[in-house]
Amino acid sequence: MAEDTTTDAADPADAPDTTSESDATSKPEADASSQDDKTDKPEKAKKKPDWPPPPPERLEGAIEAVLLVSGDVVKLGRLRDLLGLASVVPLREAIAAIQTRWSEAGLAMELEEVAGGVRVVTRPEYAEYVGRLSRRPATDKLSRTQLETLCIVAYKQPVGRAEVENIRGVQSGDPLRALLERRLVKVVGRSEQPGRPLLYGTTQSFLTAFGLKDLKDLPSPQDLKRL
Repeated sequence: MAEDTTTDAADPADAPDTTSESDATSKPEADASSQDDKTDKPEKAKKKPDWPPPPPERLEGAIEAVLLVSGDVVKLGRLRDLLGLASVVPLREAIAAIQTRWSEAGLAMELEEVAGGVRVVTRPEYAEYVGRLSRRPATDKLSRTQLETLCIVAYKQPVGRAEVENIRGVQSGDPLRALLERRLVKVVGRSEQPGRPLLYGTTQSFLTAFGLKDLKDLPSPQDLKRL
């Protein structure tokens, strides 16, 4: 599809980004995924942990305790350091064991691997009851327009505003800007088309918000057709 040939200054979705091409692709958030991937790579001469790891029989309990107190996603590298481990390998094995144990026990909670980390969540069948405890204001919810735009970015990334608008058939500067402010979308580079329009992609916050381990967990087009 044809890319947007206007300059960045004319694109309302580009307002948050006033940097050069090199600046746009080197923002801290744009590098977040590469930082998370380090936990899966062979570790080199890592500094020895400041404290001893828990004994093997207490490792699973230690993981459960940290995640329950955190109440949020804990990156595997961070969890490794907190527990004084030299590698994430025993973490992965322990997490898998906990998931199996909790499932077999029929607990209302489960461990969810998301955005390069892990967190404790309630099972979907209990969502109705948990929702009665705390409801988000309507302003925290994505509008239909924003959700449409986010879906296009998620499946087409890296994608420019012109292609998003071509698919939607309407101007998409406002929803793109809103998604940038919510940190669900980020600038990932510039197109080679005339005017070098910005290209957009999703963020780690997007993965966390939708409970995805990585982009491969997005429903396939075939799955969506069956809905």
